[in-house]
Amino acid sequence: MLQATRAQLMLSAGRIKLGEVYLSGVTALRGERGENGTQGEKGSQGPKGEKGDSCGDCRKRISLVTSLRTIASETCHTRSEGQLRYEKKSGRLNFCSRKQWLQIQTVPLGEINNTPPRKSCLEILFKGESRGDGMYWINPAGKDNERNAFRAYCDMTTSGGGWTLVAKVTHDYSWVCPDRDGGMCLGSKTNPLYGNLFHEIHQRDTVDLSIKSDIDAGIHLNNTLIRLLFLSGRQSVRFTFVGTSANDWTPSEDAYATFNPIKKNSMFVDHEWGQYTLNNLDYTWNIIQHTRKDKKFTGGIICWGNKVNHSYRFYDHGLHAGAPAVANKPCLLDNNQNEVMLKSHYATIQDTPLKARWDMAQFGFLGARYILVPNKRIAIWPI
Repeated sequence: MLQATRAQLMLSAGRIKLGEVYLSGVTALRGERGENGTQGEKGSQGPKGEKGDSCGDCRKRISLVTSLRTIASETCHTRSEGQLRYEKKSGRLNFCSRKQWLQIQTVPLGEINNTPPRKSCLEILFKGESRGDGMYWINPAGKDNERNAFRAYCDMTTSGGGWTLVAKVTHDYSWVCPDRDGGMCLGSKTNPLYGNLFHEIHQRDTVDLSIKSDIDAGIHLNNTLIRLLFLSGRQSVRFTFVGTSANDWTPSEDAYATFNPIKKNSMFVDHEWGQYTLNNLDYTWNIIQHTRKDKKFTGGIICWGNKVNHSYRFYDHGLHAGAPAVANKPCLLDNNQNEVMLKSHYATIQDTPLKARWDMAQFGFLGARYILVPNKRIAIWPI
């Protein structure tokens, strides 16, 4: 009769322990492993290694054991897991994880955990706390820093400094719908009456000014934050235009705008998820005047006010800039090509019960074919 025997199976070729198994009817099994012997004496010290190369620019290099390996490896694969790669041109530090290079969020020079956060980049400048261009903590509300403070990119050099970047976009400027990866909402399956119109990739706490036109190029601050910036005293806006032949964010021209002193200066009136109705609010409060040398904003676009025929759903995320109408539109805006509207995204609301639809007039943003502006990229900076 075969008798079950408890043993360990050892494969000598690969020295792989498979664990404890139960074998039956097998003879001449290897016996159990004996006890460990006593530890041997400590060996003598080896010879001293050769002197390494001198490092005259050590401060510019990354002092990591894996630095030589990481620079040589261009492909992130299983054997490269955990390795680092430094991109000299962009200054980015990446690490290999699950077969893809991921960027390590390095801290720019400007972000120095300035305490307490100031109301704006301009106040940081006036307080003598500027450390150059970069990410800073600001709090336009001026209270409850833990709840209200956020990071923003500050330009501390152009025209005296103190500029806060609130929007950076490329080409059409119509990237809003999440289900279209930031593409134009026209034709989207998202219900404009209830849907979240703002793509999450455009609301971020880091800014890469070198990116030209891919999906990571855009950035917008929440309009609630932008509104606080303006209500806290910002009265001027700078537009950085980049021509069609530029390869990076070196500006080809800057334009400056100020609020029309004759009109009310309350920016972004209305509340979150509000509506512009036939008898409520108008866009004259959001108009600023600008000068742009010999170039002007042109194009025909519907404008909103208390004489429009429909209500519009206001969405609180994503700053856009457009031009007032140059056609005969029933609105309260001046047909002045030296004025600019700062607005968010809207959808036409009609019928009972309410229904919303995308309106092509909503896509008349800077750079789009409905507002003809000779530029490929634009950044918007209030001061």
